[in-house]
Amino acid sequence: MQRENNLIISVGAVLMLLPIWWIAYRNTNFIADPFVVAAALPDFLMQADTWSNIAITLYRVALGLAGGVVLGTLAALAMTQSKLAEQVLSIYVTTALRTPSAIAAIMALAIFRGAEIGYIVVVMFITFPFMAVGLRDGLKSADKDLAEAAQIYRLGPLRYIRHVLLPFIAPFIFSALRNAHALAWKVIVVAEIFGAARIGFGAQFDHAWEYMQMVQVHLWLLVFMAIVLAVEYGVLRVAERHVFRWRA
Repeated sequence: MQRENNLIISVGAVLMLLPIWWIAYRNTNFIADPFVVAAALPDFLMQADTWSNIAITLYRVALGLAGGVVLGTLAALAMTQSKLAEQVLSIYVTTALRTPSAIAAIMALAIFRGAEIGYIVVVMFITFPFMAVGLRDGLKSADKDLAEAAQIYRLGPLRYIRHVLLPFIAPFIFSALRNAHALAWKVIVVAEIFGAARIGFGAQFDHAWEYMQMVQVHLWLLVFMAIVLAVEYGVLRVAERHVFRWRA
């Protein structure tokens, strides 16, 4: 029942945007008619080019985010185990946190000369510090009494991680992953625009905007938002509910 209520509220919140869209269309020159966009959507989704562009951006985000998660996890583990590692790695983490997405995209694409690896690296660079900081904070705040109790009852390393450590730091993991996921989508579009990519969300959005094809601009925005929300609500939140099911 609770899930159904949440779904109704979420759908209602989205539908509330339609009157705002209509008012904006009637009072501006650069907002497309929502009914025209809705009519063009089925044909847009049936085109093979649409899905090839979606696939390449998903590929870049998935690989870049996976790399960022791995690097962030390794950095967090190192920083919590060694003072020297923390002093050294904190410099890189802070630098990555403070670097604007546009600057990171330009630098990565310049270094790799517009190669495919450049798009993946920039996503990895932007997302890894959020994973590192989130996991570091979670590991540092782990309950020492629980660790001592685990030693007394001889749980062993694997059982301690499974039953004590992971449940404690799980909120930190999901918080960091959610921030990293949101930033990955933002930076990939910036990178595709600045990198003059020929395929991908950013490339198609930039092309449509350059030629003032406003219906195409809105179609790409709608699909982009739908995929981001699908990953958030269909993957991350489902996984979060599964991990925290013991709380019920």
